Amino acid sequence: MAERPDRTTRTRPDLRGTDAGPGRARVVAVVVVLVLLLAGTGGYLAWSRSAQVRAAASAADAEAGRTRLAVDDVLAVPHLVVRNTEPGPSYGKIALVPVSDPAGPRAIVDLACARVAASPRAGLCLQEVPGLVTTYRSILLDASMRVVSTTELGGIPSRARMSAAGSWAASTVFVTGHAYTDAQFSTRTVLTDVPTGRELPDLEQWVTTRDGVPVTAVDRNYWGVSFIGDGPGFYATLGTGGRRLLVRGDASTRTMQVVADDGACPSVSPDAAHVVYKQQDAQSGSDRFVAWSADSGRLTALPEGRVVDDQVAWLDADTVAYAVGRGVAATVDSDVWAAPIDGRPATRLVPDASSPSVVVPARD
Repeated sequence: MAERPDRTTRTRPDLRGTDAGPGRARVVAVVVVLVLLLAGTGGYLAWSRSAQVRAAASAADAEAGRTRLAVDDVLAVPHLVVRNTEPGPSYGKIALVPVSDPAGPRAIVDLACARVAASPRAGLCLQEVPGLVTTYRSILLDASMRVVSTTELGGIPSRARMSAAGSWAASTVFVTGHAYTDAQFSTRTVLTDVPTGRELPDLEQWVTTRDGVPVTAVDRNYWGVSFIGDGPGFYATLGTGGRRLLVRGDASTRTMQVVADDGACPSVSPDAAHVVYKQQDAQSGSDRFVAWSADSGRLTALPEGRVVDDQVAWLDADTVAYAVGRGVAATVDSDVWAAPIDGRPATRLVPDASSPSVVVPARD
C-alpha cells in the first residue's frame, strides 16, 4: 500500500527574535535621534530668539539712555550730516551733528541710508531695501531732510555726492562686484539735475578724451564724482586697463577730459584751490591721500595709512573729514576723522559715524 504524502502543517519560523530584532532596534534608535534633534533644534531656536529679544532690549535701553537733539535745531546751525553707526535702533540712519560739538549729542532723521550726502538746500540718500531680494533706491531730500523723490538703483550703493548748493547730485553703484579691487567689477555713475529731477545718462555714455583723443575702451568704469562749487563742473575717476585716471567733466556738455594718471575718489575744496584724491603708494602698493594744488600743481601726501572706503569731505578750505572702520567689525563700526591737508596727523572728529558731509545753512 502506497504511503500517503506527509501533510504535516509546516510552521514559518518566528523571526522576531532574530533578524527582526536588530531592524526594530535600528528604527527605534533613529526615532530617538530624530526626537533629540528636534528637541535640540527647538531649544536652540528658543535660545536664539531669547538672545535676540535680550539684544533688542539692550539696544533699546542704550538708545533711551542717549541724549538726542531736535532735528530742526541742528539744521539751523553749521552741522555735519553723517550715517549713524551707534549700536541700536538708530544704526544706519541719518544723523545731524553740530560742528561746534561734533563728539556730543546728535539728532536722528528716521531714514536709513547706505550712503548719504547733503548740501544746504538738498540731500541724497542711497538706500538698501532688505527683502527676499535686496533692492536699492536713490532718495532725493529737501533742506529739512524730508523725502522729495525716489528712484530705483541698479546696484549696490558705493558713492554719493551733492554740489555746494544742492543743484546737482551724483551716485555710483556696483552693477557687478562690490569693491573696486574686484577683478570684474562694473559701476554705474549718474548725475541728477536736482531742481528738475532729471537724471542724465550714465557717464559711460559721455565723451571722454585724453590729449584730444577719445577714450573708447570697452572696460571703462566711472565713479567718485566731486562737483566744483555748485556744478556743472566736476572731477571723477575713470578706471580702464587696470589703471585709475582722474577726469574733469562738465555736465552741461556731457564731456570729460583725463587730467592726471593714478587718481581715484577726488574731492574738490570749497574754494576749488585743492583736490584731495587717492594715489597708489609706490612702496607699499596701498592707497594714500594726496592734496593737489590747482595753482602750483604740488602734491602733498596726507599721513593717513588706514583703509578709507570713500571720498573725503571738506570741513573748511584746509581740513578734510573721512570715515575709518574700527576694530574687527570695521565694515560696521566706524568713526569720522579730520585731517589738515598740510600733512599733519588726523584726529577723531565724530565717533560712531560714516559718510560725512558738512553743511552751513543757507541764508536766503
